[in-house]
Amino acid sequence: MPQTSTSIASPACFKTQVANLLHTVAQFLVRRRILLTAMLFTGLIVEDVVTGVKPHDLANWRDPVVVGGVLAIVLGVALRSWAVGILRKDAELTMTGPYRLIRNPLYLGSFLMMAGFCILIDDHENVLCILLPMALIYTIKVRREEQLLSSLFPAQWTEYVRSTPRFIPRLARVNLSATWSGARWLGCREYHALVATAAALIALKAWQMA
Repeated sequence: MPQTSTSIASPACFKTQVANLLHTVAQFLVRRRILLTAMLFTGLIVEDVVTGVKPHDLANWRDPVVVGGVLAIVLGVALRSWAVGILRKDAELTMTGPYRLIRNPLYLGSFLMMAGFCILIDDHENVLCILLPMALIYTIKVRREEQLLSSLFPAQWTEYVRSTPRFIPRLARVNLSATWSGARWLGCREYHALVATAAALIALKAWQMA
């Protein structure tokens, strides 16, 4: 009988251990997502330099790849700046401005920026190695944040989810008016994203000219 009890309990114990391991890995990926993104980009760029890959010329505005890549980066930076300037994290459920279009404008902005740089470098390997893993990590992050928000603002959350998509806006006219705060934007240090983006574009140009 003891052996039977052990054999019955073992699968449940194994599932618990696997679940705990996956939870730990997910926590690590979410906490270190910015560092992991930087490491992935650095590694892939080093590989591109070694193999002779060159990014598109940022000065060539007749190149549709350049236009598409820069547009994605600019839209990403603008969306993040817009969202940060009206967000009052954990103090209220922000449902105005870009948060009226989608529930996660900050993460969509980051994703657009990453996509823009991948477009400019124009190496399909980068798209697979950057965008797919980051999509998985941000999906985990978003689901966890949504669980927290639903517990903090239960009265508003259900209706907000019903009316506002997670990432892809609906083709409908909505009121995007919102009070934007420069102090809040500065307090969240979103200017770091602007500086890093400008530095990365300069580095791409130098790489292309080398």
